[in-house]
Amino acid sequence: MNSDSNIGLLKIARDRLYPSLTDPNYLVLRSRRNIFQGWISQLKGQSLTVLDVGARYQPYRQLFEKRTTRYLACDVIKTGLVDVVASGESLPFASASCDVVVCTQVFEYFANPHAAAKEILRILKPEGVLLLSVVSCAPRFVDEERWRYTPGGIHSLLSSFRNITIVPETSSIGGLLRTMNLGLYTLAHFNVVKGLLRLTVCPGLNIAGVALERLRLTRNDQFAPNYSVLAVK
Repeated sequence: MNSDSNIGLLKIARDRLYPSLTDPNYLVLRSRRNIFQGWISQLKGQSLTVLDVGARYQPYRQLFEKRTTRYLACDVIKTGLVDVVASGESLPFASASCDVVVCTQVFEYFANPHAAAKEILRILKPEGVLLLSVVSCAPRFVDEERWRYTPGGIHSLLSSFRNITIVPETSSIGGLLRTMNLGLYTLAHFNVVKGLLRLTVCPGLNIAGVALERLRLTRNDQFAPNYSVLAVK
């Protein structure tokens, strides 16, 4: 993998961690960063071994700052940032070898997500933590996606974990605004129209979403597009 490719991957990572207001996914990406940042700040230890599953880009790696001794990247596709090519359903790592597993927007692709959850549990140390983000109410982005998850489904998937915390990445209000952004952007067939949407409608809906989420007008999450999850072994 040449340096230009790595630069491109790192740019994608930065854009996901610090999305622009022109990004149709701004509301969920911003929320996920804030949720993960809070959870990571509460982790015990300064010499963590972290495994990132589905780590083609690793946008959340820098949130750990200097608290890791090892940050391992696993993905089914080899890039310049990936250490090990493998599926989350069959992880080539020793049992009880990791303090933290990061897995964002990956479980919707697994043919057998319960097998992946079992593998993650196996490689985590006692009291180890899974930081997870899964799609709930969202359009199909690519044909390879298989699943969508509700809170009940998440609890079933991670039933072997000792403690599970589930946080919607936006309320239903934010979810509906994000869906409007995605819908308009997806249905705009011409690049010039997409460009105009990103300069006008997308920022407007995103600003409205941030303001309404801060007001906490509702706790309803039926239209939450994604859930962030903290699961403790």
